[in-house]
Amino acid sequence: MRQLLAVDIGGTKTLFQLSSEQGEVILEQEYPSQGYDSFDDVLAEFVAQQSIKDYSIDSACFAMAGPVLGREGKVTNLPWQLNADELAAKFNITHVHLCNDFEAVAYGISCLTDDEIVTLQQGKPIDNAPRAVIGAGTGLGQALLLPEGKQWRVVPTEGGHTDFAPTDSKQILLLEHLIERFGHVSYERVVSGVGLVSIYEFLRAYQQVDENPDLRQAMMESDPGEAISQYALEHQDTLALEALDMFIQIYGAQAGNMALNVLPRAGLYIAGGIAAKNLQRFKQGGFMDAFIAKGKMMGLVKDIPVRLILQPKVGLLGARQLAQQIMV
Repeated sequence: MRQLLAVDIGGTKTLFQLSSEQGEVILEQEYPSQGYDSFDDVLAEFVAQQSIKDYSIDSACFAMAGPVLGREGKVTNLPWQLNADELAAKFNITHVHLCNDFEAVAYGISCLTDDEIVTLQQGKPIDNAPRAVIGAGTGLGQALLLPEGKQWRVVPTEGGHTDFAPTDSKQILLLEHLIERFGHVSYERVVSGVGLVSIYEFLRAYQQVDENPDLRQAMMESDPGEAISQYALEHQDTLALEALDMFIQIYGAQAGNMALNVLPRAGLYIAGGIAAKNLQRFKQGGFMDAFIAKGKMMGLVKDIPVRLILQPKVGLLGARQLAQQIMV
C-alpha cells in the first residue's frame, strides 16, 4: 500500500497528514511553525514518531505560504527554505512536489461539500469562466483557477503584496500611519492577523481613547488578532468592533479588486481562518458593500458569485490531491 504525505505550511502553524492512497488518514498532526528553525526539523520530528516510523512515503506535497520557483521555495513569514530534491533524498520520498499554499487551497475547492461553503453573493454564475480565491490568515494569499476541459489549471500569485489603496479619509490616515512604521504598505500588511492588530493600534491612537484593559491583557497572553476578534464579537468592545469592521471593509475592497482583474464568473472564494471565524460579521454587509463599490463596474461585480469557505483544512485537501496526482 502506498502512502501520501500532505503538508500545509503556514507562518503560524504547519499541518501534516499522512494517508493511504485510498484516502484513509493514518496520522494528522499540527505543529507551531515558529517553534522550529527549518522545515527539515519539523518534518524529521513528524516522520520519527513511533506510530509511523515504519511507513514509507511514496509521494509528498508541501504547500507553503510563499513563492515557489521550480524545485525551490521560501516561506514568506519564516526563515524556512525548501528544496524538493534535497527533501526527497534526505527523507527517502519517491516524489516531492512544492507549491504555493493558495495553489493547494485552489485545488482543495473541488473537494468541498455544500455545507462547507457559504454564499455571500449569488451573482450570475458561468460554469466555464475562471475562478479566484483569496484568503487572509498570517498573510494574504491569492490564486486563479482557469478552466481547462473538465479540470482547473491553477495559477498561484503574490497579489497579496500589491500596494494598499485606501478608499476613504480614515483609511488614508491608516496608510500614512503604516508608511511611517513600515515604508512599503501592501494589502497583506493590512488584511492579515497582524494587519488587524495594526488597524486596532491605529484607531486607538487616532481616537485617543482608553482601551479595555482586559482586552490588552488578552492580546498579551494569546494571539492578539484573535483577541481583538473575540472582544469585538463577544464583548461588543467598541474599539475592537470598529477595527474588525475596517478590516472587513478593506478585505472586501481587495477581493473586489481581484474580481475586476480576473472576472471569476464561476466564483470568487474567500478562504482563511479569519473569515470563517468571523462569519456573522462578514455576512452583515460591510464586506460585500466594499466588494461592489467599484464605480462604473458596480454592475459587473454584482454578477460575480462570492462564496466563503468554512473548511479550515481546504489547503491540506488540495495538497493531498496534488500528492496523489504526481504519484501516478
